[in-house]
Amino acid sequence: MASPSAQRVEGVVSLSVMIPNYNYGRYIGDTIESVLKQATPDVEIVVCDNASTDDSVSVVKSYTDARVRLSINPCNVGFASNLERVAALARGRRMLLLSSDDRMASGALDAYARLEAALGDKADQAVWGTPTAVIDSTGNRIGQFDPDPKCWRDARVDPDLSRAVGFPVRALEASTLLRRSLELLRSPLPFLTTCYPKALHDAVGGYAGGRLMNPDKWFLWKVLAAAEMVYVIDHPLFEYRVHDAGQGPQEQRSGALKHLTDEYIATFNLPESVLAKAGVDRELLAAAFIEQDVALRGLLAVAQGRRSFARRGLDFGRATYPQLVKTNKKVWALRALLAMGPVGTRVARVLQARVEKRWREQQSKPTQST
Repeated sequence: MASPSAQRVEGVVSLSVMIPNYNYGRYIGDTIESVLKQATPDVEIVVCDNASTDDSVSVVKSYTDARVRLSINPCNVGFASNLERVAALARGRRMLLLSSDDRMASGALDAYARLEAALGDKADQAVWGTPTAVIDSTGNRIGQFDPDPKCWRDARVDPDLSRAVGFPVRALEASTLLRRSLELLRSPLPFLTTCYPKALHDAVGGYAGGRLMNPDKWFLWKVLAAAEMVYVIDHPLFEYRVHDAGQGPQEQRSGALKHLTDEYIATFNLPESVLAKAGVDRELLAAAFIEQDVALRGLLAVAQGRRSFARRGLDFGRATYPQLVKTNKKVWALRALLAMGPVGTRVARVLQARVEKRWREQQSKPTQST
């Protein structure tokens, strides 16, 4: 995937696919094979096992392909720290972090190589990704995740890049995407699909930041502040696996508020350089946290019947930004639905169905070309 101007360096490959792992022995072989089956040879697969207690290590060791490297932590260092460890082992000019339960679709790296070649030197300041298919625990496709339409509104299809890649390619300035992502506190791209230069990763300090569940989103915000352009290849070239052992279901079962904690920390701990690039301030982040993560996430939880989670999230918001909670209209709607008991859950489901319908209508609108 080297750009035409890239110089060959001994021991350096075009792309590092980094796979952090903990107890996903039943999936990691599928993940590794999905990368090895790609037609692009100039790639390394770096696995960092976080002291797994299942057969993960033996599964990885069964692959004798020289492109697969394994590092084993002597003790469990936590999710975020393991991301930093696997990144430190990467030797590629570009990097991609693939969870050990997800997969690449056939032709993914070919498409990425074509985009990089078409961009030339501009690839050094570019980040890109794709939509991702959603699969279940057995690998059956059950849906699709797309880049957030609110973040990517007005992005135009680049006809030259689209011809070179073989799929529609949309482009957006990194500063614009960063601002919209912060206004909504949302991830700008499905992270398992996101490819970025190692130089940008190193320049922003990698995944460091002490996040519990979302070091990937935190990292992407920092990278966008350093990048020039972001591209989306509008075809699902990756597969995101949903299963009971995933982070989201585990958090729901435990009752922890890790996601909410990460989002709150971002409101006061995001670097000033990132805010400056986006043209936003911390007051905007605080307001976005209350609306997006307390109110809207709480409304969704009510619709799903998770009323206790919604109440606890509301309490979290009251404890962190009480004045914003008092004045936010969506918080008032959440409080009203909670007060209505089971009837509120039924009302929330109707409202959620309307929101999803509008979202599908937005997704079906044709995208303009340049």
